[in-house]
Amino acid sequence: MNEGQRFSLLYLDRSKLLRDSQRFRNRLAAYYWEFLHNYYEDKIIKAIKLEIGADVPSYSVSNFFIKTTLRDLLDSITIIYRAIIIHWGSQEPGEKWKRFVQRVFSEENMGYQLDGKCVVHYFVDEEFERNRFSTLSALDSPRYNASRDAYDMAYKYIDSDPIDTKGAVRSIFESIEILVKQMVDTKNLNKWIVENTLKDKCLEAYANDDTARKVISKMFDGFAQWVAAIHNYRHGQPDTEPVAPPVNVAVYIISSGTSFLRWLIEINNVLKKI
Repeated sequence: MNEGQRFSLLYLDRSKLLRDSQRFRNRLAAYYWEFLHNYYEDKIIKAIKLEIGADVPSYSVSNFFIKTTLRDLLDSITIIYRAIIIHWGSQEPGEKWKRFVQRVFSEENMGYQLDGKCVVHYFVDEEFERNRFSTLSALDSPRYNASRDAYDMAYKYIDSDPIDTKGAVRSIFESIEILVKQMVDTKNLNKWIVENTLKDKCLEAYANDDTARKVISKMFDGFAQWVAAIHNYRHGQPDTEPVAPPVNVAVYIISSGTSFLRWLIEINNVLKKI
């Protein structure tokens, strides 16, 4: 038994992420009134008007949370954090606000998450996000700047509203292609290059492990098929302008592509030391 958890967190259906809910808005309004209203109201109202051009009804941020558009609500989460942290240097109240909002996102099953600067992003699932940020850390080297830029764009397309699945898929492919060009002499990333050039190059990193070489060889065969498949969303369709992949297909492509990218970075780092 999960003692201490509320009934709704234990038993209600949490399979579908929400974009908006009254409970979500009510909880933000209640927190604001309890902990921020007395100290920061005037400055925050001015910041909201200045930064996002939204009206605050009855000069009350709590009412604003209840009645405003979703766009302005999500933007205001960041504006409030910045106002508290930057303008007044009040680190603890700002961080408490950020932690509370993130907890509400989780408990109310909202399809959002916050980054370190309290900016709201779309949330797919925990594994997807872990994969995303672990790969971002692996790209934290000047030699991977171009690949990182394309990688960032892939997730910006995923985070856009409406989601740009075609842009996301093309950008994750581009991030891998840029890296592959650093590893082997090629103008393009395609199935043939993976099977006949890149695989042999990467197997050098496992020269002393015959079992690993056999496994890695098969895995590169799978990667070659992935590369061939993605070309259908780049220039392999009969129409002049390729159609966009469905969201669930795009998420799988981004997730698997991110894993391939991180793996190739690790191999490349090993090869640089040989």
